Amino acid sequence: MAKNDLKKYVGKKVAVAMSGGVDSSVAAYLLKKAGADVFGVTMQIVPWSRCCLPKDIVMAKVIAHQLGIKHYVINLIKPFKKAAIDYFVRESRRGRNPNPCVPCNLEIKFGALMKAAAAKGAEFFATGHYARLENGKLKRPKDVKKDQSYVLGMLPKEIFKKLIFPIGDYTKENVRKIAAKAKIPAAEKPGNQDLCFLNMEKGNFIEDWSKKKNKPGNIVDNKGKSLGKHEGIVHYTVGQRRGLGLNTQEKLYVTEVDAGKNRIVVGAAGELFRKDFYVDDVNWLTDAPKKLMNVDVLVRNKAEPQKAKILIAGNQVKVTPAKPIWAVSPGQIAVFLKGDVVLGGGWIL
Repeated sequence: MAKNDLKKYVGKKVAVAMSGGVDSSVAAYLLKKAGADVFGVTMQIVPWSRCCLPKDIVMAKVIAHQLGIKHYVINLIKPFKKAAIDYFVRESRRGRNPNPCVPCNLEIKFGALMKAAAAKGAEFFATGHYARLENGKLKRPKDVKKDQSYVLGMLPKEIFKKLIFPIGDYTKENVRKIAAKAKIPAAEKPGNQDLCFLNMEKGNFIEDWSKKKNKPGNIVDNKGKSLGKHEGIVHYTVGQRRGLGLNTQEKLYVTEVDAGKNRIVVGAAGELFRKDFYVDDVNWLTDAPKKLMNVDVLVRNKAEPQKAKILIAGNQVKVTPAKPIWAVSPGQIAVFLKGDVVLGGGWIL
């Protein structure tokens, strides 16, 4: 039995962000079944994306009709290009490993789309994210393998008063069973991938989108010795091993993407372990700790939480893991947990 009591939304006007997939469809179904006054909204983004394709929009409309709810399509092509793709290209050229899902959530899904839903009378906004809200706190879901609280941890805490995550207390398997029982067409539809707009190799996409040629440079070891050439730093990320094109017997990994010197630094796997790192622009969902605090930290989506100590240092947070963490990547986010409660998160430097 799910803990999330949807009965409290009886008669409340709730917009559900519907992608045409099983998770958001079941979210809409559960709210409608609980007695909420539900309608669906689907964002229209770039036509080549793996998310929100014309066929997905049609599917969302079909499911909304089946559920007996209204459905609206919101054109967000222009703001999506700016918030997600331009950001992705800009950060990649800076030598960072961007996470476009964060600005997309902030400015598009829980920004422009949520505002459009509010303009149509929505009092609350629901999604098919695997996360939970209890007493205003963001928590990890029952199905931690599908945990999406990682990217949601960057949303401003005020917004959670208006959010509903109806499937946070269910496993993916249970969600599919609910969909099948309700004869929802998306019951067996596979989930979307991250970087939904990336329709070619990363470096080639950046070159094509920006209309700027990627600048070749050197691949060096940690002492600066040249080992080969690269065709542009945007083709590489920290922790990468394949595609280096080096004629060496040793297994080498990217340890640094140095945009200032236009070079890729490589080294052995052991060189990628970080004993500490800093996080900037931290978004706190709870009170910021005033002293050294023991937490769990996530440094990438679907990773295992790692025990660490955090300490606020000026505008940054110093993170000291109990055990060094491999391939901590600048440009990604680090999210702090206390048990299953999300404390907040920020950008890894």
